[in-house]
Amino acid sequence: MIALLRAVSGLIVWAVAFSALYGLQGLVCAAGWQATGLGPLSLGRAMLVLLWLGFLALLAWMSWRFAHGRRDFLGLLAIGLALVGLVATAYTGAPVLAGSICL
Repeated sequence: MIALLRAVSGLIVWAVAFSALYGLQGLVCAAGWQATGLGPLSLGRAMLVLLWLGFLALLAWMSWRFAHGRRDFLGLLAIGLALVGLVATAYTGAPVLAGSICL
């Protein structure tokens, strides 16, 4: 059972990352943090970028960790899906770098 959970954990982390980024964006817009300056970025964008980078780091670590683990079917599936989660998180979270936060 643990091996199956490990196998799908990359996609679970991607889903959590997507939901957390979307939820934080709503909070940033509702609280008005996009107007507060923090160096060259707004406070809202800095929070979104840091959260996105944190999830990317977690998924990169998971991919590396799973690559040095089991080599049966579920172990290989865990490696593949962790990499898929990493790429999906990078792609779906990239708009926090340059897209408008609030319309």
